[in-house]
Parts: sequence; C-alpha cells; structure tokens
Amino acid sequence: MKRLFFQFLYELKSAWRGITRNWALSLSALGAVTVSLFLIACFSLIGYHTEQFASRAESGLRLHAVLAQGLDPAAVEQTGNDIRGLSFVDRADFSDKDQELELMIQEKGEAFSVYRGEQNPLSDAWFVYLDNGTDIQEAARQVGLIPGVETVTYGGESTVELARLLSRVRIAGYIGSALLLVLSMYLIYNTIRTTIYSRQDEIITMRQVGASNAFIKIPFELQGMVLGLLGAVIPFVLIAWGYPRLYNGLGGILFANVFELMKPGQTVFWSGLLLFGGGLLVGWLASFMAATKYIKAKR
Repeated sequence: MKRLFFQFLYELKSAWRGITRNWALSLSALGAVTVSLFLIACFSLIGYHTEQFASRAESGLRLHAVLAQGLDPAAVEQTGNDIRGLSFVDRADFSDKDQELELMIQEKGEAFSVYRGEQNPLSDAWFVYLDNGTDIQEAARQVGLIPGVETVTYGGESTVELARLLSRVRIAGYIGSALLLVLSMYLIYNTIRTTIYSRQDEIITMRQVGASNAFIKIPFELQGMVLGLLGAVIPFVLIAWGYPRLYNGLGGILFANVFELMKPGQTVFWSGLLLFGGGLLVGWLASFMAATKYIKAKR
C-alpha cells in the first residue's frame, strides 16, 4: 500500500511537470475546458427549468370547448360525456351561455352587459381540465373532433410558446457546448502529445529499465484529468456564488409562480457533479487517446 501511494505521488508529480513544462498549451486547453463546462452547466440549468416550467404550465391550462348553437340539452350532455371519455381528461365543467357572458363581462368590461337576457349571442361551453403532462395542442385537436363542439381554445398560448423558445435555446446551447467540448478534447490531446514528445528521452530510458506501458501512460492520463478538473473550478465557483444571489433576488420565482427556480443547495450540488465529473471525463478521454497512440509509437 505504501509503495502504491508513493508511486501515485510520483505519477502525479510527473503529470504536474508536464503541465508546467508546456504551460502555453496547457493554458489554452484549460481555457477551452472552462468555457465549455460553464456553458454546459448553464444550459443544463435552463433545460431543467424549461422542463419543469412546461410541465407546470400545461398542467394548469384548461380547454374551453364552445358548443354549436341550437343544441338540445340531451346533445349538450352527450358532448360532455364524450369529452369525459377521453383518456387525458381529468374533469369537464359545464358553462351555459349566461355564465359565458358573465365571464366575458369580467374579462372585457361592462360594455358587454347589454347582451344579458334574450339578446345573449353566446353558446354553451365545457371547461375541460387535463391530466398532468398532456400535450395541450393535441388535446385541443381531439376535443374539437367531438360532434357538437364548434371551437376549442385554451389560455396560455404565450406560455407554451415561451417553453418552446427556451427548449430551442437549450438545444442550441447543447450543440454549441458539444462543439466546444470537442475543441477542449483536441487541445488537451495536443497538449499531451506535445508533452510526450518533449519527454521522449525519458520515456526511452524508462523502457530500458523495464517500466511497463501502463506505468508510462498513467502520468499523461493524470495530466489530462488534472486539466479537466482545474477547468471545472471557475465555473463551479461562479455558479455556487451567483445562483443563490439570483435565486434570492428573484424570490425563487421567475416571471410567475409556474416558473419556480431550483433551490440553491440542489443547484450547487448537481452542478458540482456535472462540472467535475464532466471535466474529469473529458480530460481522461483526451489524454487516454493521446497516450495510447503516441506511447505505442515510442516502443
């Protein structure tokens, strides 16, 4: 155990020497990793909040199914039964034309009160409440196919559009972050390759005294992993410092109650796992590829 410990210290020291010996390349790789991981963490937060926002927004929406004029009570009741029979419907509440007019007066003003009584031009309607997670647009389409239903509307179109916009931003961000990660891996790969060439004589000597291929490769792999971990430090500090202030400044809510932000403790924890785990993986993979290829070339 003691021998393994000192061997690890030696390999870690060799990895650090490789970073400092090629500091310019190491710095460029570190910068690319830092930017990539920070963007990935930001877009992951956007993605999580978008999913939560869309789910809460759609679960709070209801359909307004306006019936055709002149339906008799039996036909009106049948449309209600047909609506309730749909798998995604939680409940359906009836609203006669007088109630519809009162809702219009509340929303648009007393000017419409002149239509009270026999002059009421509106139709009866059903308010349809959906199960959580139901696609609001598909639900509106299916309700609209029921005989007797003339039009189907739902409030919150702008809410759904906002969720879609945020989803597009998230996808575009992931694509951009993936490209930056590829660049980061290339820069780490190039750094390790240059380090191997600069230590060519040392590698030859190690082979002559019987060092195994794995023993020679480990310091280079550690070098890549150290670069990945160091690249995660700044993004983690920025999120750990900035997100709680953003959360407290907004009162934990963005725009409305439907867009509740993740608790700071959860955000810092999951961001830390993502950043340090991602940095470690990117650094190891790039350095493993470089060491596997170029260490073999020196055999």
